[in-house]
Amino acid sequence: MSFKSDMARATRKIEQAHNQIVRTATIDLFSGTIRDTPVDTGRARGNWVTQVGTPAQGVIARDDTSGAAAIAEVIAKTPEGAGQETTMANSLPYIDRLEYGYSQQAPSGMVRRNLARVQRIVQAAISKFRV
Repeated sequence: MSFKSDMARATRKIEQAHNQIVRTATIDLFSGTIRDTPVDTGRARGNWVTQVGTPAQGVIARDDTSGAAAIAEVIAKTPEGAGQETTMANSLPYIDRLEYGYSQQAPSGMVRRNLARVQRIVQAAISKFRV
């Protein structure tokens, strides 16, 4: 083994860990937001849309009381590699009201609540994939 091959192997391990950390943290953050979204008909949970690049616009016809379909979309669309911007959007006209306490089910919102724990989410992902 040469120094050059040792460095190449170490670099690959670090890149792989970085990619896994980014993907895991993104999935945890987005999934937490979906799970914290109040449920009446499931329309609000179902309208979280995940994309790579530009955020989705427009309301979709997906009622998802459990959040399973929206979370499955997060998992399916979050890239394996870092360096791509993954977005999640909800275009329902009343999503802002839900975020700011309109529902007793989520008086602290969904996005704000999960952003407040983003440091713990990232630290958990780092611990899981430590090189």
